[in-house]
Amino acid sequence: MNDIISLLDLEDSSIEIESVSQEGQLKIVTLFTRPQTRFCPRCGYLMHSRGIKIRTINHPVLQNTYHLKLKLKQRRWRCTNPNCRYDEAEEFSFVDKNCRNTKATDLLIVNEFRDLNSTAADIARRFNTSDTYVLNVFNKFVNMERLPLGEALNIDEVYIDMDNNCKYALVLQNFITGEAIDLLPSRKQDVTQPYFMGIPKEERDRVKYLISDMHNDYISFVDKYFYNAIPVVDSFHVIQWLRFELEQYLRDLQKTFEKRDEEKQNKAPYDGFGRQIRYPVSDEVYLLKNYRFFLLSNDEDIVRHEESHMDKHFRYYMNTAEYERKFFEIDPRLPILRDLRNKYSRFNTRNDGKPQKAAIEIDALIEEYKNSNDEIFERFARLLKRYRQPIINSFILLERIGANGDSVVSRLSNGPMEAMNRQIKDLRRIAHGFRSFDHFRNRFLFAARNEPVLNGKAAKKDTSERPLRFMGNVHKDTQRRLLGEYVIIKERYSDMTYDENLELRHWIANGNSPFKNPDDIRDENGLIADFIAASRIIDDALNT
Repeated sequence: MNDIISLLDLEDSSIEIESVSQEGQLKIVTLFTRPQTRFCPRCGYLMHSRGIKIRTINHPVLQNTYHLKLKLKQRRWRCTNPNCRYDEAEEFSFVDKNCRNTKATDLLIVNEFRDLNSTAADIARRFNTSDTYVLNVFNKFVNMERLPLGEALNIDEVYIDMDNNCKYALVLQNFITGEAIDLLPSRKQDVTQPYFMGIPKEERDRVKYLISDMHNDYISFVDKYFYNAIPVVDSFHVIQWLRFELEQYLRDLQKTFEKRDEEKQNKAPYDGFGRQIRYPVSDEVYLLKNYRFFLLSNDEDIVRHEESHMDKHFRYYMNTAEYERKFFEIDPRLPILRDLRNKYSRFNTRNDGKPQKAAIEIDALIEEYKNSNDEIFERFARLLKRYRQPIINSFILLERIGANGDSVVSRLSNGPMEAMNRQIKDLRRIAHGFRSFDHFRNRFLFAARNEPVLNGKAAKKDTSERPLRFMGNVHKDTQRRLLGEYVIIKERYSDMTYDENLELRHWIANGNSPFKNPDDIRDENGLIADFIAASRIIDDALNT
């Protein structure tokens, strides 16, 4: 019985297996077709066989650790009409003319490009062909088109340094789906302006949020192209700016103490053998090198160990509290910087879904920092004032698709974009450079999208409702209890708005009961108000 279709996955029922042999790591399957009556396609005369030619074809099915080759016994036919003498070769549906690989090989080669860690040379070795062939196959099948713009658009640049006109590529991402919309060769205006103006105005008007860093050119896109959108500055870049300033201050402070130590060392006496005595590293330099996280990290992120351990520098037992006390005794300015930094950190974490409350608090912070008599935070106050509204907009909550396909309620941010930028940098590094931006773009988009389609066909949109995704520290039993409470709240507030539901889902996803609220607000009877009731009390107070 001929099992060629199921064995080798070849869509041709006319072929049969003649023999199967093995030479080391190479498996060879010889195939043939039985002779049939054949007529000339030109004149209709009978054709006769001129003999059989052995044709060797690569086929990837059943490879594993073996290379698999097919040997096709291909007949050549000639017309018996002396005035025609038309000549043709036998054709097979699973392989093209003059090709050394089956059609299945080409599709599997294309699929291998989904792995950004695989180079063309790696794929070529895997399929026993040349890297030029696999690149030609990829370029033949893959031509990724721009995806439609969504409600929230992430914009960022990534350094690729392909040539003088393509140093920083511009990445566009759909914040809700997390998919890469497109990759542009440059962030310069002569590239971005014709690109965005080429998108229909109706599609650009659907964008409500434009999320970026504090680059003014990106923020100006709202006025130039996306007329219905509001600018959003990612909170990470604001904190990054402050962290860089604090790190610079710590480095300058460390250099000051190192210079002092160097002067002391130069004045050190000599021992009886004529060798200069070496002083150990000073306490200040030791602490600034190893414990600067006390200033740069959030209080809740610092792991404080109660138990003591022997410190080789101080030569006595110390715990986290003693390290912290010694660190902030180095300079009287350090505790002040910590307190001012922590105020912005608390402001940044407690106003999710409350842009109106954030607007009130940021104004108070700007005023406090402006009058702090500290150079770093006076500059920070000017920064907050310059980007006040885009920072406030970052506290808006939006439901998006998480990494596992679940529904996640989160603030507007460029966080998903940073992971995508990492993929672009890895692709550039692994490939040791690209000469064609179009190939680089297709390679990245083909690997980054969840369901890439070939030849520009439109992908199907998933409109199904996604389950609520809890944070990793929420126990399974707690999740089931909270889901039940969530159902009760939804039934109680049938008039719940979309934004209220987003804030509620974000609150529950962090392991909090919907019957409580983050501000400990009580109702008219003195009882703890549920989340929706508390939110409406705050909104009423802000609007009066």
